[in-house]
Amino acid sequence: MAGQGWYKLDNAAKIIPSSVEGADTRVMRLVCELKEPVEPELLQEALDLTMPEYPHMNCCLRRGVFWYYLDNWKGTPPVVEEENLPALSSLYTPGYRSLLFRVVYFRNRINVEMFHVLADGTGALVFLVQIMTHYLCLKYGMEYEELSQDISSITEKEQDAFGLFYENKKQQKINNRKIVRKSFLKEMFPVKAYQIRGHIDEDLQQHLIEVTVPSEKLKEAARRYGVTIGILVASLYTEAILRQMSAFEKGKPVVISVPVNLRNYFPSSTTRNFYGAIQVRFDPAKYDGTLESILCEIRREFAENLTEDKVFQTMNSYAALEHNYAVKMTPLVLKYWGIRGYNNLVKKGVTTSVSNLGVIDIPDALRPYVEKFVSYMASRTTFLCLTSFGDKTVFGLTSCFTDHAVYMHLIRSLTGMGIPAEVASNDFDKMNDGEES
Repeated sequence: MAGQGWYKLDNAAKIIPSSVEGADTRVMRLVCELKEPVEPELLQEALDLTMPEYPHMNCCLRRGVFWYYLDNWKGTPPVVEEENLPALSSLYTPGYRSLLFRVVYFRNRINVEMFHVLADGTGALVFLVQIMTHYLCLKYGMEYEELSQDISSITEKEQDAFGLFYENKKQQKINNRKIVRKSFLKEMFPVKAYQIRGHIDEDLQQHLIEVTVPSEKLKEAARRYGVTIGILVASLYTEAILRQMSAFEKGKPVVISVPVNLRNYFPSSTTRNFYGAIQVRFDPAKYDGTLESILCEIRREFAENLTEDKVFQTMNSYAALEHNYAVKMTPLVLKYWGIRGYNNLVKKGVTTSVSNLGVIDIPDALRPYVEKFVSYMASRTTFLCLTSFGDKTVFGLTSCFTDHAVYMHLIRSLTGMGIPAEVASNDFDKMNDGEES
């Protein structure tokens, strides 16, 4: 039922409340940078117009006997504010009820920060674009109904797509081929990966670095190597990590977790979580000092992990855990510690993460007013988000470390390939805001 009073957490969201720890607030930030300063009164009106389409966003997190759930928020409606907190600050405190997103502005920027239980990057981006569309229509006297690209219903937006596409069978058929479902529990003990280390911010705040490059230059570089932008960026990032590893540390693989938008494989318009993840591995012993030696392996890893069969198996195995009777009947107080233990095991098998939101499309009439989009994700170590709009592709880099050797190697690699990079950061001790290189 659209706009119901409460919601079960989707499968991906179920582990998130138990995985909040230290600097990792599990908060994401989506940014729309406009070409003129934000008018807060109009932004508030735009948010008010957007909220009725997203009743599942107007919720707080509550504890049930067996699982957390989202309950309709009955407090003060969401209020737009000028930014006054550190980026990616916590939105969820156990035992307290509060909205799980915030809309803030700073100069030309509209920022939506969201606790990951509500949505994935794609869902949060749809929400931001709707707010931005309402705002620009109000500001410049355009008709929203003529420009909005949103054709999904409230029911479709709040749908639990994991539950919709889950098949409770040991075997499924894809294109008339039988496949055996993977066991999620057997994936719990990954190979130990190299862990990036550094001086953790004593206030447990996230350090954000924003690297803006010309989209066409990045595409040209990818074409030269015969790969996609996603594979090129993952390879450059892997090389940057290798360059700051000691000889002793190179005995462990570099493993990059790459979220996969399941909407590309299943017909869904949900704005809740609907993603899987693949693990892209590189053995440092195969690095011969050239980017080509990494590209070859990363390209193969992507090809092997992004087949239709494997994506379906992964999605179904995640959903299968929720339907396991023993798991379902375990009280939440015990699940909490089990999930934390599981999450710690997963962390040992991952070095870092790269999320690519891809090319963002908005109506042509709105393009003259928008400079770029940016995305960030809080992390216990490092996280790279890639966002592209027009001729600007932006690397949204986050870290809880005060030193950024990996990111500096990555930026030098980009500029060394002839890709000019404009660098900005909230870390004034390490970098100059707006510095170009």
